[in-house]
Amino acid sequence: MNGIRVEALTKAYRPMGKVRPVLKGVDLTIAPGEVVGLIGPNGAGKTTLMSCIVGFLNADTGSITIDGRSNDDLDVRRRTGFVPERMNFDRRASGGAFLRYMARLAGVPRDRVKPRVEELLVRLGLSDATDKRLSQYSRGMLQRIGMAQALMLDPDFLFLDEPTSGLDPNGVFLVRDLIAEEKARGAAVLLNSHQLAEVEKVCDRVLFLKDGVIFREEALRELAKITIAVTLLAGSYDVATVAAAVGVLPKDDVVVANVATEGDIAQLVSRIVGTGAGVIDVRRRTADLESIFRGEA
Repeated sequence: MNGIRVEALTKAYRPMGKVRPVLKGVDLTIAPGEVVGLIGPNGAGKTTLMSCIVGFLNADTGSITIDGRSNDDLDVRRRTGFVPERMNFDRRASGGAFLRYMARLAGVPRDRVKPRVEELLVRLGLSDATDKRLSQYSRGMLQRIGMAQALMLDPDFLFLDEPTSGLDPNGVFLVRDLIAEEKARGAAVLLNSHQLAEVEKVCDRVLFLKDGVIFREEALRELAKITIAVTLLAGSYDVATVAAAVGVLPKDDVVVANVATEGDIAQLVSRIVGTGAGVIDVRRRTADLESIFRGEA
């Protein structure tokens, strides 16, 4: 199975005849079994990009292929699951009735509709709300029923737009586990979220979108390095000597360095002390998405 490929994608809106560019030449790929996060400020074009990929919007220029085919190919659409940030439901229907309708719409064999719906209700923690009307569902429950419909056919391609919005901690944990299960099953997953801590936990790579372009990409395994800050006693060290010993130039009496393992921390501090410098503090710092998003890394 091939993954998802987007090349030179552009999209502009035209309110009242005025052209407002939103996507300005976006390129991305997602391999089978890979979870890619899409983050950026409000108005960056994240939801527009996802809507173009799943076929809800037509791009102006560029190409989108999923498993080597056009994104509007019927077979591709059958193998695609999508969870929008906010879903529009017939609130008069019960959760079970909604999923049974979606199952029939998706082409689930008649004799498999009931057991499949029951499986999904249990999987999403909604079995006690099967007969409750959607109008009585909380925001978090609506998010989970939306996830259930997206998983109806065990999709090969899964698109999640703020899937943890409105969820309590247990709901967040549930979605995190579901994403991990879909990845293990081989699905290609694109996740749009403002929850940076959750993105770090579930994604293999992260794309930073701003002003309609992807300006940075990070593999999260590279963010997993250990960063420490060693504070030196002012006046107790020679800058050049410390820099030669550890390969890092002190700045404002602080040495910031990366190490591979916990054991390497003690060795680095020992080398600093060996130069005659006084060490008054050692703190671990994490190179995370928040620092990158703020422009600090």
